[in-house]
Amino acid sequence: MNLRPRTSSWWWHAMLVPGVLILLVGGGEPEGHDVAPRRHSLEIQGMAFRPAVLELEAGDTVVWTNRDMVPHTATGTGEPAWGTGILSQGDSGQFVARARGTTPYFCELHPIMKGKLIIR
Repeated sequence: MNLRPRTSSWWWHAMLVPGVLILLVGGGEPEGHDVAPRRHSLEIQGMAFRPAVLELEAGDTVVWTNRDMVPHTATGTGEPAWGTGILSQGDSGQFVARARGTTPYFCELHPIMKGKLIIR
């Protein structure tokens, strides 16, 4: 005599399929989930911004540190206007990226020095 309870396969499928769908469909990050802002370090060295092009997210902070013996700036060319001010050797200045888009910048003291921020 078999004392094992009888279960029908439809019951298992009724329980299993929704559970698998929840795991597959609902397993990612919720929509609108914000990633924590990051801090990016750039160096001014050898009369150049290093790296010259940086990709970042809106809300991230960019910090320029002057490693040259001469003063420099990092000054945005777009709106709104922004800049680090004059940075002597060893000084740092920062910018918080608020709006998406491409933001060129340059050194006011040495206009041949150029860089670009690509804000996603």
